[in-house]
Amino acid sequence: MKKTIITLTIIILNLLMVACENSTTTISEFSNPNTSYCVPGTKEGVYTCQRVYTSYFDTQVLLKLYVDETYDYDIEKVFTDFQNLLEKYHKLFDKYNAYEGINNIFTINNSNQAVTIDEELFIAIEYAINNQTIITADNQLLFNIALNPVLQIWHNARNSNNCDDSIELGISYCPIPETELNQDFNIDPNDIILDKENFTIAFSKENMGIDLGGFAKGYISEIITEYLNQYNNIKYLLNLGNSNVHVHGINNNNDTGKYYIALTRPSTTFQLTSDYYKIIELSSGQNLVTSGNYQRFFKNLDIEDKTIYHHIIDPRTYYPADESMAVTVLSTNGAIGDILSTALFLMDIESGLAYVNNIEGLEAIWYVSEDEIYMSDNFSQYIYVPEN
Repeated sequence: MKKTIITLTIIILNLLMVACENSTTTISEFSNPNTSYCVPGTKEGVYTCQRVYTSYFDTQVLLKLYVDETYDYDIEKVFTDFQNLLEKYHKLFDKYNAYEGINNIFTINNSNQAVTIDEELFIAIEYAINNQTIITADNQLLFNIALNPVLQIWHNARNSNNCDDSIELGISYCPIPETELNQDFNIDPNDIILDKENFTIAFSKENMGIDLGGFAKGYISEIITEYLNQYNNIKYLLNLGNSNVHVHGINNNNDTGKYYIALTRPSTTFQLTSDYYKIIELSSGQNLVTSGNYQRFFKNLDIEDKTIYHHIIDPRTYYPADESMAVTVLSTNGAIGDILSTALFLMDIESGLAYVNNIEGLEAIWYVSEDEIYMSDNFSQYIYVPEN
């Protein structure tokens, strides 16, 4: 049972809304490069070309190109290759479905022997394991791809036939799986056996499984940007799952050359539209990732319990974290940013701030409530304040 609240983790604002672009559209002598995907931009001689995909990673994915007469690539090929990459990694990372001719996460988790996998999936798993210790707490991993046995219990709880949607508009109320969580789990990533020579993966203990959701969209953003950046003079905004945004090139569709991203004000009540609480100004090469409790959550069927039970599970407790409602990380690497946003969400804010402030080029903002927002030392320089 999926949550029906309509929320967006990150809203991409048209720059007309934030008064950063011209107020009129001018048709230049440079003709539309591809009428299937492109429309005139807000600057003379610029077209914005975009496609939105809804079949991958259980979310909405957008690629927006900013095209002027200097472009020298095949726009249709770019979108076709982009979609092919999305489809490929969606199938490889999928832990719920099997696909003919593909050994993916589902295959791995449902096998009792070593599984030979594609090199791309092997590299992704290896990357996650190699970077799992970049941030820890209490000498324990906060990012752990071997946590799947615990995550599966919470997934089943969110989708249980015992959930009740009639108590509150748009909100699922489900029994909390306390009994199922009261056991020992084999969740040590050191028990994942990788054979790089043969590209195989196996588990040294029973009842293990992996889940790449904690960094999947950030990782694929790095794969996609590597592909896109081979084209000279390309300018784009990539939005993977409304929580992972990467921008590249000087934005030729406004006077500042920047990209403006609005951060959704988190809410765990039913809403048809989303408000934002900050507008972030990004430059080429920057990445913005948000983790929050308001994307996939439910409440206890015991309505006296006011806890929000969301999808970001603390490996130390097996329960959702409750330090804040959202953490947004600004960096230049989507995969690392995704890992860090998950881990920082699980940490107490004081420790999280200390960690971020100690890493050059890394910034973060925590939304606890309307009146309680915390920022790393230099995050404020990226906040855009519209002129009156």
